[in-house]
Amino acid sequence: MMSQQEFDAIYPNELTPKQHKVLEGFLKGELDKTIAKYINPQKKINPNSVSSHISNICQDKFNIKNEPGGGYTQREELILLFVKYKPELVCEELLKEFRERTPEAPKALEWPEGPVRLNSEFYIERSRMESDCYQQILQRGSMIRIKAPKLMGKTSLLYRIMECANTNNYRLVRLDFREAEKEIFSDINKLIKWFCLNISRELKLESNIDKLQAGGGILMNCKNYFEDQVLAAKDSPLVLALEEIDCIFCYKEISEDFFSMLRSWFEKSRKREGWEKLRMVLLYSTNVYVKLPVNQSPFNVGFEVELTEFSQQNILDLASRHQLSWGTDEVVALMAMIGGYPYLVRKALYHLKDSNLSLADILQNAATEVGIYRQYLQDHWANLQNYSELKAALQQVVSADSAVKLEQVLEFKLLSTGLVKKNQHGITPSCRLYRDYFGEKFRDKSRE
Repeated sequence: MMSQQEFDAIYPNELTPKQHKVLEGFLKGELDKTIAKYINPQKKINPNSVSSHISNICQDKFNIKNEPGGGYTQREELILLFVKYKPELVCEELLKEFRERTPEAPKALEWPEGPVRLNSEFYIERSRMESDCYQQILQRGSMIRIKAPKLMGKTSLLYRIMECANTNNYRLVRLDFREAEKEIFSDINKLIKWFCLNISRELKLESNIDKLQAGGGILMNCKNYFEDQVLAAKDSPLVLALEEIDCIFCYKEISEDFFSMLRSWFEKSRKREGWEKLRMVLLYSTNVYVKLPVNQSPFNVGFEVELTEFSQQNILDLASRHQLSWGTDEVVALMAMIGGYPYLVRKALYHLKDSNLSLADILQNAATEVGIYRQYLQDHWANLQNYSELKAALQQVVSADSAVKLEQVLEFKLLSTGLVKKNQHGITPSCRLYRDYFGEKFRDKSRE
C-alpha cells in the first residue's frame, strides 16, 4: 500500500471533477447505478461507465491493479486506501467492515496535554482555517488575531503558523506574557524594557534599549529600537507572536499605551519602508474590554481567527486516528457530556484507547472525583477560590435553568476560562460536564 505522502500527492488534486463525484458515491457505499446520478443528474448514464471510472481511478491514479489469478480486488484496495488515509470520506458501514478485516498496527498515543506537536497525526484541521493563516502570514504587514478560551488549540495553531514562516526563512519571535512577573505590569517602562529585552534574546541580538533615552519617551525609544536594531538586522521578514496578551487587559495604566503602540506598528508595516518585514500574531482568550479609540486598537484590524468546538465529523476523524471503531451514536453520546471542546475530546479518546474503560464508564464518572477529568476540574475549582467574583458568577450560571446576564467585564473574564459560553440570551455552562461538576461543588458548599 502506498504511503501517506504518496496518497497526498494524488488526492485530491490529481482527480478530475467527474472522478471526485464517482469516488464520493463509491465511498458512501452506493451502487453503480446510483453513482451514475452523481455524474449528471439530468442525463441517464450507463452504470458500466461508472465501473470504468472506478477502474481508471484505481489504475491510473492510485496504481491499484487486479493481480493475475487474484480475482477483482481493485475496489477493496481503493476502499482500504481511504480507510487508512481519509476515513472521514468513508461511510460508517464500510469503515467498520474494512477495519475488522484489516486491523491496524497499534499507534503510539500522545498524552493529551499541552499543544499538539508538529507533524502529529492527532492534530485536526478545522475547515480552511490553517491554510488561510498560512497565506496571511506570508503577506506584507499582516496581523493574525487568534481568539479562543483556554485549551481550544490556540498554541497548536500558532506552532503551525510559525513553522510555515520558518520554512520560508522568516525570523521568529514568540513571547508569552504569562511568563512576565506581576511587577512588570505595574509600569509601562518596565513592560517595554521586558518586551525589548526578550525580543533581543529570541533573536540573539544585543539589547541597547537603555541607550535610546534621548529624544522621546519609552514608546518612541521602543519604536526606534525595533526599527534600527531588530528590523534592520536582517533583510528577512520577522514574525512577532504575542501569546496571552489578555494578561495586560486588567492593567489600564499600561494597556492603552501598549496596544496603541502595536496598532501604530501595524500601520507602519503596511506603508513604511523597512517595516514591511514585520508580521504579527496576537493570541488572547477573551473579548477585549480595554477601552481604546477605534483608530488606536489592534483588535479591529488584520485577520481574525476565532477557534470553535470540534464538529461531529472532526471527532469521528480523531476517533479513527485513535483506532476506535466509532459511529455517530458514540460521538453524539460523548458530545452530550463534553461538547466538542478539543482538550476534553482528546482526553476521552486517549483513555478509551489506552485503558480498559468503556465510553459508558467515562461518561458515568466524568463529573465526579474519580473520573478522567478530576484533576482538570479540581484545578479549576482551586483557581476559582482566588477570584470571588468569578466564583459567584459561575455559581449563578450553573444553578440557573436558562441563560444568565452578567456585567460585561465579569462576563468576558468568565468566558476566557472556557467554563461558560455565550448565546443570544446570555451565558450558559459550556457543557454538561461543567454544570454537573460545579453545580455539585456549590451544593456541597451550601450544605457545610
